Amino acid sequence: MKFLPRLFLLILMMFVSAHAASAQPKRIVSLTPVGTEILFALGQGENIAGVTNFCDYPPEALKKPKIGGYSEVNFEALLLQETDLLVLQDMHRQFCSDLERLKIPYVIVKQESIEDIYEALSKLGKMCGAERKASEITARMKRGIKAIEEKVRGLPAPTVLLCVSRELSEKNISIFYAAGARTFYNEIIERAGGKNALLREKSGAAYPKISQEGLIAVDPEIIIDLVGERSFYHSMERIDLDEVFSQRYLVGQWLSGAAVRAVRNRRVTVLDGTVYLRPGPRLPVILEAFAKAIHPEVKW
Repeated sequence: MKFLPRLFLLILMMFVSAHAASAQPKRIVSLTPVGTEILFALGQGENIAGVTNFCDYPPEALKKPKIGGYSEVNFEALLLQETDLLVLQDMHRQFCSDLERLKIPYVIVKQESIEDIYEALSKLGKMCGAERKASEITARMKRGIKAIEEKVRGLPAPTVLLCVSRELSEKNISIFYAAGARTFYNEIIERAGGKNALLREKSGAAYPKISQEGLIAVDPEIIIDLVGERSFYHSMERIDLDEVFSQRYLVGQWLSGAAVRAVRNRRVTVLDGTVYLRPGPRLPVILEAFAKAIHPEVKW
């Protein structure tokens, strides 16, 4: 027996110790930060056996064993953790057949719309025996979203360009990725009282690459820039993170670029932090931040 490959031994162990997929899971591994946040919100913190390196909320998630990144699946680590529920997102579908072969129960949570988040809460709530908590969170989210929508209802809808990724260290912005029509952010922009500046973008990509010429072509009235969290930012250049993540520097990069309407009127908002990159239970926080950037005339 000692000559068997390590992974095969782990597989045998998994067959012996695996919980039934229908049983309430006690060894949950989440490969999506949104899933991790939902699980903690549902009171499942003690049942989480592993998360990704990018799962940073709530703070308790940072103390959980790290399984790695979230674009790949470490099967050996999953078996070592005796995983009885694996929480995935759409990008992991390619691994489903291997997970089924290894008899590792999994669930895929979509996060492309607000309705997807409600469904994810409901689905995980049922699987974890926390249906009542899931309903309470969903109801609270809906109340928060409704309150924001009521404040911007009937107001003019300016065009908004949402930058989701760019090289922060370059002095002048050359290219960046922005949210197109087929994204969660398109819905957020509309609910926040704006109109996506890329609705007619021709590539059809969810997050098209935009050049300075492309920026001039769409000429947005407002620019919202999501720069993420400084602890996750890596650059091949030697940089001063305090400088790079200062509002003066980040907004200044846009103001020194193409003279589109948002630049001329200084309607550039930079939002830092991973909360704006993860549509989960804190979704009303994202919506309110967008609404404030789009409609500063409203009394918030």
